[in-house]
Amino acid sequence: MAEDRKPKIDLKSRLQKMGGPAATPGPVAPPGMGSVPAPAMTPPPGGVRGGPGLTPVPPPPSAPPGMPRAPAMQHAAPPGMMHPGHAASPMAPAMMPAAQARQALPQAQVIEVDEGAVQQARSGGFKKGLIAGIVVAAGLAALGWVGGIAKANADAHSKGVSDAHDLSGDLGKAKESLGQLAQKLQDGQKTLGDRKFPSDLAQQLAGLNVDFGGDKLFGRRFSGVPADTTRQLFDFITRVQTLNDKKDLVIALLNKLQKPLTEELSRPAGVPLISYVVVVDKDTYGPGSGAFLAPLTAPVSAEGLAGDLTFINPRSSGNVKLPRLQNEKIPKDGAAIAVIPSSFDKVCPSLTRGQIGQLGSSMNSLLQDINGQKAAEGGDAVTETKPGLADTAGTLADQLGKVN
Repeated sequence: MAEDRKPKIDLKSRLQKMGGPAATPGPVAPPGMGSVPAPAMTPPPGGVRGGPGLTPVPPPPSAPPGMPRAPAMQHAAPPGMMHPGHAASPMAPAMMPAAQARQALPQAQVIEVDEGAVQQARSGGFKKGLIAGIVVAAGLAALGWVGGIAKANADAHSKGVSDAHDLSGDLGKAKESLGQLAQKLQDGQKTLGDRKFPSDLAQQLAGLNVDFGGDKLFGRRFSGVPADTTRQLFDFITRVQTLNDKKDLVIALLNKLQKPLTEELSRPAGVPLISYVVVVDKDTYGPGSGAFLAPLTAPVSAEGLAGDLTFINPRSSGNVKLPRLQNEKIPKDGAAIAVIPSSFDKVCPSLTRGQIGQLGSSMNSLLQDINGQKAAEGGDAVTETKPGLADTAGTLADQLGKVN
């Protein structure tokens, strides 16, 4: 029981009181080298000298399998670690200082970087990257723009070729209509030359329409079409519109003049109709007197002038009948003198006769527009050859059909 009452001595506390350093933890092993146990102070044989009751320090445990084992470090005890009253003993445990132990291990290298330089480099890299991105985006946009323009031009050219071929077909149809119109007009003129009225001509002309107006160019493209062809095409449209206007005028005149023309054409050729007479009587030669002009109630030929002539009373209303004056002596009751039609038309042109003349002129103009006008020399002026609409339509149809 004497051993139970024996006081226990705390070696760590005693060492601190003696001025020695506390147990220093072993150095930390660098990454990858494994754990190395802290060096243990190996007591001399027989225990630690310096005082009774010291507990012997057991040897360090062996390293686990697979772990590197630190070599045994023997170093001399630093000053102050010897027992008071004893000299330095060669049996004291040899201890290597901690600084030397740390120097023996490989040290990690620390690289210091200026934070301002890092930020400046990042800023410069960002700007360069942004500029490069903008340049690349601009290049891609330029390529897309060029590609888009190329595709748009290709599409426009393709549509221009298709439109040119469509117009070529329409011009071919217009040429056929022009030929039919010219044939109907020529047939009508022949009928009139035979002193017959072409009663069905107006209806036939109304059924023929040269369908090539300005609407044919709506939405069309002219890519690949020569400029001269385009100019001729616009001129052709203008001329066709004028032709259709003339045709409508001919149709209106035929409908209006059917009756007077039929009556005039029913007479033998070269026999004019007398429509007016001059009335003379006993007062014709008196002071302030003169003859009267009066229209016949119905036109008569030269053969009908042998008998009496009935005319509208120029002095009052109603009709009057007088004999035709046949000698220089004026009958007591008066007489009527026939007026030559050509002289009267020059002084007082008849509306009907003017319309008849306009009809013939319009028909001739239509045929000239369709068939063209040949060069003719007259006096000092020389008329140039002008192609007709039929030939122009054929030429334009060929040119537009060759567009590719």
